[in-house]
Amino acid sequence: MIRAHTIRLNPTPEQANLFRQAAGTARFCYNWGLRAIKDALDQGMPVPTHRALRDTFKRIRAVAYPWTFQVGKSAIDGAFVNLGRAVKNFLDSRSGRRKGKKVGFPAFKSRRRGYGSFYVANDRFSVDGHTLKAQKIGTVNMTEPLRFVGKILGATIRYQAGWWRISIQVEVAHTPPTHTGPAIGVDLGITSLAVTSEGAVFENQKHLKRALATVKRLQRSVSRKVKGSANRRKAVVKLAKAHFRVACQRKDGLHKLTTALVRHASLVGIEDLNVAGMLRNHRLAQAIADGAWAELRRQLEYKAPAFGSRVIAIGRFVASSKTCNHCGHVNDDLTLAMREWACSNPDCRLLLDRDLNAARNIRDEALRLASA
Repeated sequence: MIRAHTIRLNPTPEQANLFRQAAGTARFCYNWGLRAIKDALDQGMPVPTHRALRDTFKRIRAVAYPWTFQVGKSAIDGAFVNLGRAVKNFLDSRSGRRKGKKVGFPAFKSRRRGYGSFYVANDRFSVDGHTLKAQKIGTVNMTEPLRFVGKILGATIRYQAGWWRISIQVEVAHTPPTHTGPAIGVDLGITSLAVTSEGAVFENQKHLKRALATVKRLQRSVSRKVKGSANRRKAVVKLAKAHFRVACQRKDGLHKLTTALVRHASLVGIEDLNVAGMLRNHRLAQAIADGAWAELRRQLEYKAPAFGSRVIAIGRFVASSKTCNHCGHVNDDLTLAMREWACSNPDCRLLLDRDLNAARNIRDEALRLASA
């Protein structure tokens, strides 16, 4: 099992300069390879592999780009690997082998979007407590020790919201336990982020909505600054930190929610929601995006195997909200304004919270799919 731990770094000014050089070199190599791919396509030639591009670059770098020797070779190798992955995703998306939203052709990386990132191979660095030791960089302080014990596979160092961070990938030995918990259904919403079939309600904290006044004020401050000025760069960092704070608060809440669910239940049923389509509704788009439903599902699916649990997504056309969980009657006239489920079947007349009724239907459908 592979786990990643992202840790903030406290580099010296000299080390931060080396980070910028490595990230800039990785960006240059990525753009160099992408230009070579575009030239090949324009000439009607097959797309070169990232290994061929890397080997070609290394043959000419001593004469054409001697300044690239100032950084470790893993930053260059990682840039070509990322380029190869981006081209593969585009080709797989165009041919239909890749599911989900269509992926466009790779774009050139711009310095205007930040310093970027670079890859560090596992034989180029070591970790000891709060200390990171990397070749050509030296000893760098980490704000916390690595929480995972296992074989280190590699790391990525990136600049984000005014700080340098390292994401270390570790292969951890793990034997999933036998889960004896119940099966639950989870209904996602806006008023409440999640309601389970057992009646547990998880609040939608709406982090972006609460921070929106601050974000707007900082955005206006950026707009008023002269482009290219030092004051504009400072304002951009302040805005990035405000956005990053919201993202961290949201991710923290989602991690606590998803961990609690997979620890408690042996089977978790969720809906296969068309989140991208729902975001086209501009009246609800901000609230849906603030809830991060897709990220919640992603976390559930990767955490469940570690706890011996299962996640089953039911079909998106299952009428979980409009179907009575007690008698199976379908109410096609149900609207979003109706927050209570009142069964119109005269032989039933079930009165239940709308989200709780939907969660129980999701649980029952997930159990049916699990036994099929």
